[in-house]
Amino acid sequence: MEELLKEMKKRSVGNVMPISLILLVAAIVMLAINGSATLQLFAYLTGGKNLDSIPKSEMYDVIASSEINAVYDCFAEYETSSGQIYDYYVIPYGEEGFIAVRVDESKIDQMDSICDDTWEVLLGNSKSLTKTVSVKGNVRVMDGDELYYYKDWFHAMEYSDEEMSEYALNYVLEDGAFANSISPMRLYIMTAISLILIIVAIFMVIKAALGGYLKEIRKDFEQSGLPESQIVSDYQSANVIGKNIRIGRLFTYNAVPTSPRAYLNKNMAWAYLYRTKHYRNGLYTGSSYNVLIFEANGTKQIGDIAVKKKVSEQILEYYANNFPHMVVGYSDDLKRLYHNDHNAFLALRYQQAQDTMGL
Repeated sequence: MEELLKEMKKRSVGNVMPISLILLVAAIVMLAINGSATLQLFAYLTGGKNLDSIPKSEMYDVIASSEINAVYDCFAEYETSSGQIYDYYVIPYGEEGFIAVRVDESKIDQMDSICDDTWEVLLGNSKSLTKTVSVKGNVRVMDGDELYYYKDWFHAMEYSDEEMSEYALNYVLEDGAFANSISPMRLYIMTAISLILIIVAIFMVIKAALGGYLKEIRKDFEQSGLPESQIVSDYQSANVIGKNIRIGRLFTYNAVPTSPRAYLNKNMAWAYLYRTKHYRNGLYTGSSYNVLIFEANGTKQIGDIAVKKKVSEQILEYYANNFPHMVVGYSDDLKRLYHNDHNAFLALRYQQAQDTMGL
């Protein structure tokens, strides 16, 4: 029995691998769509780099954080088409430098208050700065309009071009933003989905490798009440159809799904081919085929073998030629009889076969 289950586990791993690879590829694509912003998200969640500790040469597309306690001025204001307002401020960078920061409406009043306090200290009217505003986000090069107003402020403060080049960095820290101005919500959702897909893919492979998908087939064997030696012999002598189907005297072994199954042949009363047509944008794109198997001791479906049409036809042909107790094929009359007058349905072949074959 262990060898049989070992083979089923191997097939289970083989069936899981394509699904896991698809999930991994989908996750990688979703992560790649957001580019460097994906990596920035992890930096953002871990606090980012201290703005003053980042060298000028490493400033581009980095997540930086700063506890701002000094603000020199607001040099520009921008309103989006949706009405969102952002203000741009000049703040200290390092010991003598300057850099720009952009904040939304939620922090504008705080920044303005710190700006007032900064000038009180610079004018000698106050001795210390006590307020701070925490900012964290992407640092990028300022665009044309931003840079124009940024330089205009330094000109108004009577800085020469040489002084501006030496002390004023043409970068802006966008509070709460990521690279390429990607929506934070979009980034959070896509990254979360990607991580879930990766976890699920890894979990599926590990579960299959540990035999976690063999629960159903073990249950099938236990409920049959047959000795292990008989089951093993049946599996070894079973007729192989396609890659993953074996039909023995006792069981039909279905290794197509992730969780392999063993359907007890003597409890099969009816089997037929079910075709599903697939459409995309109203156009037919193909069909999939399933062999559906229904029980004798009740009116439930007990089997679903999803294989190609040719293999499906081979399975049904084998049933028709080797299992006289089974009704093979579909009609609306058979369906009504099976569900509405089950005994009459069984009388078609199943009960007759019981009498002659001792099923």
